[in-house]
Amino acid sequence: MTTNGNGTNGNGKKRELTAQKIIEALYASNGLMTLAAKKAGVGYRTVKRYVDEYPSVAQAVVESKEAMLDFAEGKLYQKIKAGDNVAILFYLKCQGRARGYIERTELSNPAGESFRVEHSGRDKLISAINRLATRAGEAKDTQEPDG
Repeated sequence: MTTNGNGTNGNGKKRELTAQKIIEALYASNGLMTLAAKKAGVGYRTVKRYVDEYPSVAQAVVESKEAMLDFAEGKLYQKIKAGDNVAILFYLKCQGRARGYIERTELSNPAGESFRVEHSGRDKLISAINRLATRAGEAKDTQEPDG
């Protein structure tokens, strides 16, 4: 299909309506294009083509995925504030790398050979937190119910 430079093929009104339908489906599907295609009643390739041709459709993909990421981060923060040790460790491993909260670093050279560098300092702290979390879980399991 050839376009006339503005994403239309002569019947621009129909394509604009389809673009809007795809945008709405993208927001409803959190930016997942296969699911959006089903919701919009079009094929995946159509959605992909509209993403490539219409900046507004491409922006809908980005914005809907960012919204889902914000939602997930909010849930993670709730778990951290509630004292969930797994969430705390996950956050530190992902966001605290610059502060040394890593278990290992994997490097590879141009030939594709991998090297693993073990870090100590903060690893001992992380191990201690893991042990405490395990003990807390065991203590929780052994407590008798009230009543």
